[in-house]
Amino acid sequence: MLSLAGSEDGLSTPAKIADARGNLPEDAFMVEIDGASHASFGDYGAQDGDGTPLISDAAMDLAVTESVAEFVGTEGVGSR
Repeated sequence: MLSLAGSEDGLSTPAKIADARGNLPEDAFMVEIDGASHASFGDYGAQDGDGTPLISDAAMDLAVTESVAEFVGTEGVGSR
């Protein structure tokens, strides 16, 4: 399992994600993208309560691509 989060996410905050960590498998691949807000993960604009993104859309796209590539390349990923 791959879990992506943003350091500036005001909705799925880093604290909420940490609190819910026990609901995921122990071997879940956890990635926090520095500078990403909740809206950074989509193309739907700002949402009330969200943080302000500190990275560009292009940097976000690259961070997600690299995270997924690393996850897929992780040994044993097919068995998860």
